[in-house]
Amino acid sequence: MTLTFVKPAPAGTTANILMYGPPGTGKTVGACSAPGPVLVLNAEGQGALRKAREVHASTDIREVAVTGKKVLDDAYLYLRDGKGGERTVVVDTVGEVYRILLEEFGGDRPTLQQYGDTNLVIERFVRALRDLDINVVLTAHEEVVMDGTTGETVRQPVTGGKKLPGNLMAQVDVVAYTGVVTEDGKPPRFVAQLVDGGGRRCKDRSGRLGQVRDVNIAEWLRAMAPAAATADRKAA
Repeated sequence: MTLTFVKPAPAGTTANILMYGPPGTGKTVGACSAPGPVLVLNAEGQGALRKAREVHASTDIREVAVTGKKVLDDAYLYLRDGKGGERTVVVDTVGEVYRILLEEFGGDRPTLQQYGDTNLVIERFVRALRDLDINVVLTAHEEVVMDGTTGETVRQPVTGGKKLPGNLMAQVDVVAYTGVVTEDGKPPRFVAQLVDGGGRRCKDRSGRLGQVRDVNIAEWLRAMAPAAATADRKAA
């Protein structure tokens, strides 16, 4: 038996992030805080980016409406070629992309096979994006489900499919649960929980973002960068 050992790749400067939470907790606006130019694959309908464009007026936000599988295929090829110079791609929201594809494949009465095909298309699309040299931000609403192992109620992203939420969370570097903090006399703060707790599924592979952090993906990336880790080690 012969093993081929893989040489360690250089530490990357991009990240794959899944943000989920209740409506109005800054998911789309937060997604567009990533480095630009930002390509947003918008499945949420016209006007969904209005607030994000207002908050991030200096960011080059490029919007494409998701109408079916061909848009996803074309977007991947466009990003793979790298001619547009995008540094971030946002999928807003995964659950709506799922709904659009399921209607395309199966109409009003999709079969089990068509449900499976939809899951597979989304999973492969996210995996393909993940392997590009670009930041990937997925947004999703939340749903409350029962953990089949512990019997506890947990919150997880709405992506469609039974296994797809777990599969997508496994593919990304960061899973963040979004919320709003309000204080008298101060503007609301959009924050993200980054470790499991309170039935919310979260993770941070870098281990550098802490338990809760303001939603600013450009700042997250700086904190996660290898240079930041090296600086911390020297300071210690």
